[in-house]
Amino acid sequence: MAMLRLFLVVAGFIACAAQDPSVFDVMKFGAKADGTHDDSTAFIQAWKAACGAGTGPVTLLIPPGTYMLEELVFMGPCKGEGPFTIEIQGTLMANDDPSTYTHGAWIMVEHINNVVITGGGTINGKGSNVWQYADGSNMMPVSLIIQGVGFGKLNNLTFVDSMGFHTKVTNSHDVEVTGLSIKAPEDSPNTDGVHLSKSTNIKITNTIIETGDDCVSIGHGVVDLLVEGVACGPGHGLRHALYFYVLAKPVGSLGKRDHEMDLKGIIIRNCTISGTTNGARIKTFAPSPPLSASNITFENINMTNKESSVKLSDIHFINISGTTISPQAIHLDCSGDNPCDGVELTNIDIKASSNKPLTSLCSHVTPTIKGVLESLVGANCGAGATTPTTPAPVTPAALAPAAPITQVAPTLTQ
Repeated sequence: MAMLRLFLVVAGFIACAAQDPSVFDVMKFGAKADGTHDDSTAFIQAWKAACGAGTGPVTLLIPPGTYMLEELVFMGPCKGEGPFTIEIQGTLMANDDPSTYTHGAWIMVEHINNVVITGGGTINGKGSNVWQYADGSNMMPVSLIIQGVGFGKLNNLTFVDSMGFHTKVTNSHDVEVTGLSIKAPEDSPNTDGVHLSKSTNIKITNTIIETGDDCVSIGHGVVDLLVEGVACGPGHGLRHALYFYVLAKPVGSLGKRDHEMDLKGIIIRNCTISGTTNGARIKTFAPSPPLSASNITFENINMTNKESSVKLSDIHFINISGTTISPQAIHLDCSGDNPCDGVELTNIDIKASSNKPLTSLCSHVTPTIKGVLESLVGANCGAGATTPTTPAPVTPAALAPAAPITQVAPTLTQ
């Protein structure tokens, strides 16, 4: 009798766990997970139930399986304080008809505080079927947009072959992106790994990005950003660049349109860049309205076989090392009307992949140079170069720099 009672208690515990009222399984809302049936309605119904539960922590569970999905909007605000977890254990497959996406995105997570998107699954945009239609006037849908989110987390997921950008964070604050694998062919158009705009206190760490475009692109209005431990390439590298969408067309860079917001407090460190067309780059537009891009640091960047190793306007480049296939190691090209100020080159050690000598270009800028071989900077970039020193190890720290970095005026790369 005692053994029977124990069995009943254990069985009851397992049944309760299996029917946890805080877990909303898309399969119980009609999802088929067969890769052909449209499971979008089941996902939205499950999300509405989870978001409206108001029971504390809740989870939208997407079990192993393959789910074909059209445009999805996980909309908040939700009842309760959360966290609200979207646990993707299976594989999400996009409908590859771009005309079905009316908001420029496949999956949107909007106006939800304390949301966690995780699970170890895969988000497959099936971009190879639509890249032929992508051009300057026809931007493809972003796989995942996080918009209007506070205290969010995106981690432990694989993104494959997005139609457009793989992820985008905008109008958000205190969002952590970590442990992602983002992959698309080297010739895939506009498949940025992570794009940011109008967001504050963002961290992107320990992520692998191999795409046909920018690994991380940073648009206007980004304040206090840490990018650390990112393996980048192939693609276009790590870039401060601004894309505005006018009639779905990407136009220009920082300063292209009125009403843009300043960009400041950017730290990119302890990253590797391999086989990209650029290494670390800041791109702006001339002429531009009054703007500033300031307090920006690239530190401990290791590069292998870039077409152009450093191409920038303004800021701090510290401990940049590696090889380049370009004959030009350093490219600082600023506006004659608005020259660059406060540019620092410290411990730059870039070597040619071949035996050909390297050259550098500094136009309308006089950088502060420390620990850089005179033969590397050359006459174009000023005197005072010295032998590179061994960089001190960098310990990951909080987002804000320990000491203020020189502020710089708006500058242009043309």
